[in-house]
Amino acid sequence: MVFSLVPASVGQRYFQRLSNDVQQVHVVAVDIAPETGLTFNEQEQILCGQPLTIGQYALVIYYQLIIENQYSTIKTSHSQLIINPDPRSLWKNIPSNNQEIYAKPDSRSQSLHNAHYKILAASQRGRSHAHKGQFREDDFFIAQGENWQLAIVADGAGSAQYSRYGSWLICQTMGSFLTQILSRPIPVDRQDINLELKGALAEAICAIEHEAQHQQTPVKDYASTVLIVLCYFDNQKKEYVYWTVAIGDGAIALYSPQTQQVSLLNMPDSGDYAGETRFLSDSNFMQAPITNYCTKEFVPCLLMTDGVSDAFFDSDNALNCDQAWQYLWQYLQQHQALDDDKNLLSCLDFWSKGNHDDRTLVVILEK
Repeated sequence: MVFSLVPASVGQRYFQRLSNDVQQVHVVAVDIAPETGLTFNEQEQILCGQPLTIGQYALVIYYQLIIENQYSTIKTSHSQLIINPDPRSLWKNIPSNNQEIYAKPDSRSQSLHNAHYKILAASQRGRSHAHKGQFREDDFFIAQGENWQLAIVADGAGSAQYSRYGSWLICQTMGSFLTQILSRPIPVDRQDINLELKGALAEAICAIEHEAQHQQTPVKDYASTVLIVLCYFDNQKKEYVYWTVAIGDGAIALYSPQTQQVSLLNMPDSGDYAGETRFLSDSNFMQAPITNYCTKEFVPCLLMTDGVSDAFFDSDNALNCDQAWQYLWQYLQQHQALDDDKNLLSCLDFWSKGNHDDRTLVVILEK
């Protein structure tokens, strides 16, 4: 009798029931090398454990046939088990070239605090870029004042050679423009915020066009998505207003840990073809949807590029699922990622099969 064993992988829990589709059998014992890290549980009839070492291992399986509830004499079968490397160990982590034009750190984090609120931000280069020594294409900007918090994230296009700078330039230009407006002694009127957000987008486009002209390269070389959240407390109406702008993919949401409910503030902005992502450009910024959401109580806000959202939400519909956001929130809490920006950066190094893009996440919280 031949026992077929599913290949194992180092570091990934292994669970294989030893059974046969043709005849009923009872496995008595399994001889297997201890360096595999696997053992046989006779009661459960399973081979299980945490594989330790790659290789091809010979097994001797001792079993009995069960015929009409009668057990035969102990028989012997020889089998093989292949233990593959941990997929994570195959990824290289090559530093990007800090001598190249537009060089920037492979990861970055920042935190801001005042008496009532804090903003945590982290951006981690994805494994797909680290494996080739390429740059992190994501970026972010955060700022806050007495009654407002601002967060911007951008995801540079993988096909654009200078998108790493495009994402940075968009964040810094828009962030500086809006911070200056919001920091004026006279509060910004709610009706004017829409215009100021449009103005910030226009400033970002002008900055990209100026840089492209300076480098004598096409504007599309700086292509990037952009997501913006401005949380503003209206003293007159005693309510919080969350203004959002979204061009491209990624997610913006309010998640209440108390009610475990989510309010999604954007839907991924796609292009004209399946799988196409839209990027900030002079032809679409005036049509960029600017929305606002009002609430009497402050609700934590999460802003992320698709490197995070794709790993936790397997579809656009899942972005509306309270349970999916609850899982993300619990993951962040379990890793103390909501305590400080260094923990947030560390937890972005999670493993998700097939999801190896840059990851950027900003969280606005009450202290």
